[in-house]
Amino acid sequence: MRPELTAWLCCPDCAGVLELTIGEREDDHVLSGSLTCRGCDATFPVTRGVPRMNRELAPLRGVPEAFGYEWKLHHRGDLETDTLYGWTAEQDWQQLCTALGATDDDLVGQAVLDAGCGSARFTQQLGDHGAGVAIGVDIMEAVDDAFAASRKSPNVHIVQANISALPFPAATFDYVWCRGVLHHTPDPAGGHRALANVVKPGGTLYVWVYEKSFNPFRFVKTVFDAIGVTRLSLARLFAVCKLMAYPSVALLALYRAIRALPGLRARGARQQRTVRRRGLRELQLTWFDALAPEFQSRHTEAEVVGWFQGEGFQRIVALEDPKIGVRGMAP
Repeated sequence: MRPELTAWLCCPDCAGVLELTIGEREDDHVLSGSLTCRGCDATFPVTRGVPRMNRELAPLRGVPEAFGYEWKLHHRGDLETDTLYGWTAEQDWQQLCTALGATDDDLVGQAVLDAGCGSARFTQQLGDHGAGVAIGVDIMEAVDDAFAASRKSPNVHIVQANISALPFPAATFDYVWCRGVLHHTPDPAGGHRALANVVKPGGTLYVWVYEKSFNPFRFVKTVFDAIGVTRLSLARLFAVCKLMAYPSVALLALYRAIRALPGLRARGARQQRTVRRRGLRELQLTWFDALAPEFQSRHTEAEVVGWFQGEGFQRIVALEDPKIGVRGMAP
């Protein structure tokens, strides 16, 4: 972490001001040290360049381990390399801007939170496109890889913390982006409230969660939960996912051929997404992402819009693609 990150943080227990004690330094980074709350004396270590501020982890149990394993595979090159879930970096950036209802220029100089940053791919892109500060936060140990990948960017910071107990003062960020995270928590609505709290008045919050509709990957997850496959070690479960990717490629090719027939052609953005080409490594990642997490809740558009309304948000927009993606402006 860079010392200036301290000004953006607060104690996740009492929201008190933090004081940085520096141990080892390298260039402009603090590699080891501690953050101590002036209000309640809680102490949070800084190790390997990342502030470790996790709280309220007991209900999550295996979530950090599952996603930490997944993103370590990604950083190691065992999954996709140039794409993520089949999307290029350019496509991801366009999707982020569309979701936030912002242009490249709108994001320049802004404070942006990537909540549940995973590989920190979006965090890094925000920094590269001129955000004033882009902070990626996640609960897993793979934040070490995210820090290593982004440490040369002076406006990008990585923090290990739980989005349900965020270490940021209220009304801190101009934009908060949270894609594919809340449905992997035991209390998605509570996580949304925590995110809403750190958005500046007039700022934008965007969240994307699983839709309450049929999905073949989540159907298989339900079956595998019942018969115990998902209780395998993460390494063995990944081996299962690698095997399942091969017939998935064949089945997807058959499905695409059927949907290319007259009268059955995919129409609209959502249907087009179901027939796009998917590579073997993308499907391996998709299967692991579907099977490994303990929590996978599903939601309706009305439910998620209700979260925003409950926090007093205005200009609420439910995006058609991808569902369920909703953004709103903080009061």
